[in-house]
Amino acid sequence: MKVKVLCLGRAAKEIEITDGTTVEQAIQQAGFPKDSAYTRHLNGVPCFDSDIVVEGAVLTLVPQVKGGGW
Repeated sequence: MKVKVLCLGRAAKEIEITDGTTVEQAIQQAGFPKDSAYTRHLNGVPCFDSDIVVEGAVLTLVPQVKGGGW
């Protein structure tokens, strides 16, 4: 089954996965580093590395915004 893995600010890939693939496995299969500086969203909803990815899902890695203040 196919899913899209988007790493905002870097790249987007469509990958083929098997049933039972986790978020962490999909990130590794797409070739993106497992980096805690990114939050994970599955179909627009925050998720955990252990969540299962389903057919047609969009997994988005969003960089955490830091800094600010005066």
